[in-house]
Amino acid sequence: MALANRRATTALAGILAISGLSGCECTKKCFLSAADRLPADTLARADDAARPNAVRSQAPEILPPVRIDQGPPGKAVVADPAVVQPAAGRVTADAAPAADEGDTQVRIVASIGNAPIYESEVREAVYQRLGEVLKLGDRERAAKQKEMFKEELRKIIERELVLEDLVSTLTARKQTAALGKLKEAAGKEADAMLKMFKADRGVKSDEDFRAMLRAQGLTMAGIRRQVERGTMMRVYMQEKFTDRMNSVSLEQVRDYYAANGADFKAEDSVKWQDLFVMTGKFPSPAEAKTYATQLHAQIQKGAEVGPLAVKFGHGDSALRDGAGIGEKPGDIFPPELEPAVLQVKAGQSMIQETETGFHIIKVTARTVAGRRPLDEKLQAEIKKKVQGQIFEREAKRYVDTLWKRSQPQVWAEL
Repeated sequence: MALANRRATTALAGILAISGLSGCECTKKCFLSAADRLPADTLARADDAARPNAVRSQAPEILPPVRIDQGPPGKAVVADPAVVQPAAGRVTADAAPAADEGDTQVRIVASIGNAPIYESEVREAVYQRLGEVLKLGDRERAAKQKEMFKEELRKIIERELVLEDLVSTLTARKQTAALGKLKEAAGKEADAMLKMFKADRGVKSDEDFRAMLRAQGLTMAGIRRQVERGTMMRVYMQEKFTDRMNSVSLEQVRDYYAANGADFKAEDSVKWQDLFVMTGKFPSPAEAKTYATQLHAQIQKGAEVGPLAVKFGHGDSALRDGAGIGEKPGDIFPPELEPAVLQVKAGQSMIQETETGFHIIKVTARTVAGRRPLDEKLQAEIKKKVQGQIFEREAKRYVDTLWKRSQPQVWAEL
């Protein structure tokens, strides 16, 4: 999924760059994105369908809707998708999200202008989160499902508001061809993701895949729509805020580091290697020590511990390619090696004698407890955090503006 999203970002950002919407190289995930809400194990829950509380498919029967406060009578409508026609110029679905799965009626729970948002799409987003409610009691489960329905409905409305703005922007610039290419590229990425899901789960035919999805209350059309439109939204918003995110200065990084010191504490840890020479394998302890010293000399000259441990060692580290056991104080084994392991600096080695032989210890990485230094690696991490804060702040402000401007009608309490 992550790889596919990176490909989508690259391809779609190129189209937006041609359209004059900057040239973002940022891969920060949009906090409103629906595309990334689909977890890697979403389609692996077919076994849950056998549980009493599992959600069944919307097709061919019409499932009872998720009942929440629907507002005044007449506002929550049950309609054929053909009744409400999307407004011209909008990025729209070809049909109601579940129409190709056999539903004959759909509920409209919100609209932006004349463009409807169907309950089936919201419910599919909710069904992808059923893992959050399966262990709850009936009352808690019902309350949680209502909460999730409201959350997912708001996310879909926000997504559609952003896409509406995308269409308006490109149309005003007379770049409708770029809009078509953008939608086509996002569709191809959605198809690629569906293909990847099928392959990962060993599903060979589309019909078997549809059946597996139905067992989880999902549809191919719904998932494809979610990924396609979520990808378009995410890339557009990344492009929109690129300049502000790339303007993060070193001073801002230092200020964040100073104000959030507790976030950068490092625990005492070590990664080490071990080659054991057993005294009992030699006529005398002196000969065992000489043997260990010769092996240590090779390691000091650059020889790898792993191959030497496998070929010449007498301990079980040979089964782990020389890796030592334990990375934190108190976990190192054998315990009598811990003081030596913790005193060796990264990249250095030593011989430690024990009752049974000689351990050649090499430390490959060492972190001392305390505050992490503000090196280049940490600066890059903090910069991403600050960029994320900027993105969330600007995205919220942007979506709030779109909401006030478009005044979407919602027939479910948010």
